[in-house]
Amino acid sequence: MAKISETELKNQIKTGEFSNVYLIYGEESFLKSHYVHLLKNKLVEPAFEDFNFHSYNGKDTTLDEILKDAEMLPMMSSFNFVLVCDYPFDKSESDVKLLQEFLNDVPETTILVFWYDSLDFPLKNKDGKVLSKSNKIENAFTKAGSAVELKPRTEAELVKMLVSGFKKRGALISPNHAKYLISLAGTDIQTLQNETEKIAHFVKGAEVTREVIDRLATKSLQARVNDLSKAIVAGDYDKAYSVLNTLFILETKAEYLLGTISKSYVDMYRVKCAKAAGKPANDIKNYFSYPFDSYINNAVRDSAGLSVKQLRKSLDVLMEADNALKSTSADKKLIFEEAIVKLLLISKEVRYD
Repeated sequence: MAKISETELKNQIKTGEFSNVYLIYGEESFLKSHYVHLLKNKLVEPAFEDFNFHSYNGKDTTLDEILKDAEMLPMMSSFNFVLVCDYPFDKSESDVKLLQEFLNDVPETTILVFWYDSLDFPLKNKDGKVLSKSNKIENAFTKAGSAVELKPRTEAELVKMLVSGFKKRGALISPNHAKYLISLAGTDIQTLQNETEKIAHFVKGAEVTREVIDRLATKSLQARVNDLSKAIVAGDYDKAYSVLNTLFILETKAEYLLGTISKSYVDMYRVKCAKAAGKPANDIKNYFSYPFDSYINNAVRDSAGLSVKQLRKSLDVLMEADNALKSTSADKKLIFEEAIVKLLLISKEVRYD
């Protein structure tokens, strides 16, 4: 078999031409769960579920136990369905060998699915390099069956989903307002579906406006951090500390905050340099493969009042804070707050050294 696309997985489920084994992973949690349940519903007859469906949390069992159930014959059904979530192959090299041996001769009546929900796959070391055992696992699945990586939807796909979702509920939303909703609620499919249900119920068949979205949409963590970045570059002390206080109440890690704000400043610096070189902002989007227009649009907006020199100084501040978070035992919240003060002073062209 092979590594397959989402479309190919969908076609297998539709036609009933299943692989005997599946490795399902990727960044999009909703899609992973969605296809796992589609497989289960198509393969497991409810009347015989107790006999032909075996589900495991990989953290709570051994691979040997799992594969014993995978050897069983189905009862009054065509398939024995074995589902394994988040098996920690990084814990044992012998598990990889045991899996490879089993996948060389999978019973024709077995459908074995390994999917990664809370654990990341491919497995990587501390430096982010893919472990060799991870490649061995995926190669074993692609040889015996199918491996599929379910990637996040593109902005265009999410917009299409939202427009269609509101239409099905008797409401209307323009593509531009759909993009705005995504910028606030985030890109998680389940979250966007929940927002669609809530807002469509509120407008009762009318068109969704920006004001309605601002009133009802639940802001994602990313959107809140973006609000913080926007307040900082505008030199709005009160707004910046109000948003920062909310983020700390939500127990947001300083490392995440610093990383997200740093990305915003990098985006602004790229846009500013492109403008200085006479290049359009869209060139930046294409060159660096930004998945959403909002990243560049926000960078164009937020960098308008800052010079290249100010952005360079700001990036130096962020780098110093990152080094301090990684190399000192100082309070992380204080390190981050100090960085915010320096960024605010830079935005107002005030010396702090």
